[in-house]
Amino acid sequence: MIVMTGASGGLGSYLVRSLSCDYPIIAIDHGNLPESVTGDAEYYKVDITDSESIKAFMSKVEGKLEHIQLLNMAGVSLDGTAHRLSEQSWRSSIDTNLTGSFLMARALLPLMRQQSYGRIINFSSVVGKLGVPGAVAYAASKTGLDGLTRVLAIENAGKNILVNNLSLGYFNAGMMHTLPADMQSSIRSKIPLGKLGDPKDVALAVRFLLECDYITGTTLHLNGGLYGL
Repeated sequence: MIVMTGASGGLGSYLVRSLSCDYPIIAIDHGNLPESVTGDAEYYKVDITDSESIKAFMSKVEGKLEHIQLLNMAGVSLDGTAHRLSEQSWRSSIDTNLTGSFLMARALLPLMRQQSYGRIINFSSVVGKLGVPGAVAYAASKTGLDGLTRVLAIENAGKNILVNNLSLGYFNAGMMHTLPADMQSSIRSKIPLGKLGDPKDVALAVRFLLECDYITGTTLHLNGGLYGL
């Protein structure tokens, strides 16, 4: 059973539709939930930055959770250079992108360990590796997921719990649609493959990480060759 955070976002909602054909999904988001969805999915409104909100969610679903596969997709990008970024924006980015992923993993790991099965996929970003100006909080929070992934993988490997990180480049979904057209064109021109990623490729990568039994503690880079620059 997939438990997915950030499920109402552009990329998240696509993955719900794509994966629900083969996996039962519990979809989580802090914002407005869709009135209806395609496929086998249940939606819950949860603030993943608040351990009490997560605890309340767990009390509702704990009895139905088995064969748990956690997708930590929730993320926010609050732009600003370091000397101008507010402390509130910094904390919001860290809380959502990094702390929220930790809190969700912490809540579900006891059940995973009890069942001797679990999969966790954290979603980081090429932004942290490239060092994009104006994205200091986003880059720091997403890069932190690399370390979180490696430690969780080592701590839980003996319980058949695999933890990996999916580092995304620029995709034709979600946050990209909030950028001006000229900025999108500039980003596209820097990608060696010459195009934005298609959400279907994220779905393929997720399926691989969920189904492969011999990969843990690693980061899979899905960025159209940006590291080749």
